[in-house]
Amino acid sequence: MKNLLSLSLACSLLLSPKSIGANAGLMADSAKVSPVEYLYADLTDANSILATIDSGLLSTYRGKNRAAWEQFYRKKRAKLAKELELLSGARLSGRDTRAIAAMQKQMKAFRGGGALFNPAAKCQDAPRKDIAYRNLKSALVACFVEIGNSLSFEGGKVNRVSVLDLLHETSDRGRRKAAFFAFVPLWQAINGHNEPDSPYRRMIAGAAAEAIKNGTEIDNAARDMGIDPAEVERWLVQILDAWRESSGDVMVEPWDFRFQSGEADRLLGAYIPRESLQPINQRYYRDLGVDLEQIGTLYDLAPRPEKAALAYTDFVTHGRMVNGAWRPTVARVSAPYERGGLFVLNELVHENGHVVNITAIRNRPAFVEWPSSLFAEAFADVPSWSTYEPVWQRRYLSHEAPEQLSLRALHSVVVLDVAWSLFELRMLRAPLTDPNALWTEITSRYLHIVPHPELSWWAVRVQLADLPGYMVNYGLGAILTAEIRQHISQLRGAFDTGDSRWYGWLSEHLLRYGSERDTRTLMQDFLGRPVSPQALLQQIHRLKPVTLQATGDHRTDSARHSILLSLDYPAGLAQLSSRRPQSSWH
Repeated sequence: MKNLLSLSLACSLLLSPKSIGANAGLMADSAKVSPVEYLYADLTDANSILATIDSGLLSTYRGKNRAAWEQFYRKKRAKLAKELELLSGARLSGRDTRAIAAMQKQMKAFRGGGALFNPAAKCQDAPRKDIAYRNLKSALVACFVEIGNSLSFEGGKVNRVSVLDLLHETSDRGRRKAAFFAFVPLWQAINGHNEPDSPYRRMIAGAAAEAIKNGTEIDNAARDMGIDPAEVERWLVQILDAWRESSGDVMVEPWDFRFQSGEADRLLGAYIPRESLQPINQRYYRDLGVDLEQIGTLYDLAPRPEKAALAYTDFVTHGRMVNGAWRPTVARVSAPYERGGLFVLNELVHENGHVVNITAIRNRPAFVEWPSSLFAEAFADVPSWSTYEPVWQRRYLSHEAPEQLSLRALHSVVVLDVAWSLFELRMLRAPLTDPNALWTEITSRYLHIVPHPELSWWAVRVQLADLPGYMVNYGLGAILTAEIRQHISQLRGAFDTGDSRWYGWLSEHLLRYGSERDTRTLMQDFLGRPVSPQALLQQIHRLKPVTLQATGDHRTDSARHSILLSLDYPAGLAQLSSRRPQSSWH
């Protein structure tokens, strides 16, 4: 394996020293803090390298095997704990004090190895009534790995991501329904038969109890948005109401929802085979000013039975100053892709939005970390939403879907995330609620989906088990995504077909701070005002109400779309990313 860490400064961020301030700003103010902070940098790298090895991507890194890295990790952790204790109560600058607090907080989260979203627990432990809350969560995540990676369909095995893709693309209704019900073993592992003491219902009760002491992801997201937690629910409902008003009034079965909104996926699926995913992704990001290969990003995109059952991005090593030069962050992307298609391509571009985020951070070691979960998920969608723009499709696929079909396909996925966000918010607030009944209420009212309270069909997202409340970072994050896209377009113009200065400009104006700036301050400074849901609401309201064919097989030829648009509807609607909105604001 080539030495990924010998890359030049010019390749790392494409930023001049003038644009980011003097190198002294990347160092501690105090001579006492600086060596401690670099000890922390060694520890955080060891932690992420162990996770990389445990993911199955590598067996060694920088010439060390797992045992050597674990020994290094334990030694550095013990030493750092002592050094931080010695600094406790020292008279330091405000910036150094914040850095120490950040290191102490992050250190508590270090696990010293273990593959993300792939715990050592076993799914068979989930039904046990004596299992502790944290162990129960781990067992439920294990169910997504053990069962979600090996769903039975048409005499073979497929994974969770592939089945979701099939629901977008399968024209035969009977086959589509069979794909939907391939999830039954997973639903039952997560929620049993929806009895009051099912694994999920015991887990969410434990999460609600923890929330009383430590707060929830919803509370964190509200803080990051700069709004009251009660406002979160109101904004989520506003988004769902906008979809309800723009999606017609025909009720569809749950196995038909993704299909009815996913015409663009079917029209373009043949032009996105699995082997084309990475070349398309890399070409787009090169056009945005960042060469993903050149900055050393590692990829693990093939499915494996024991692999995490979702796509995610993480650090391998963290950027830092070394001998007066910046040594760049190395990121990795993990995903279990069996198929191609627009839905999968959009997810891959999203994951590489995370890569852009963390490789653009250029700060002292204490702050080379994700800004917040909300910002991370929101920003990753800033480039990925472009995949549903016809101009993007024309450039990178040489084919395009009609604008209304593309936008509807995109926002159908967005509103599902919003629905899950509202679901988790209400479950955490009232954990004795019947989850099937709640999901049925939300999806029938806002998404026009036929009620099926007998089915736990909400239980297809790993985050619901691993990080209760995390879905709000996608649902509410869509507000930030729309705001950031709109603001970039106002200041720089469209970027759907590329902008070679995009990466450098965003690095300087938004991304370089890492965790030093809280998300509310970061967005306030970037936008020049508080965030608002208006940009996203305007985008959804641009969709013409449609008539949906709720039954029967559906062809994907132009003579018979499953989404019928009125002939008098004006063609060529301006894109969110290519127009200058009258009012500004993932």
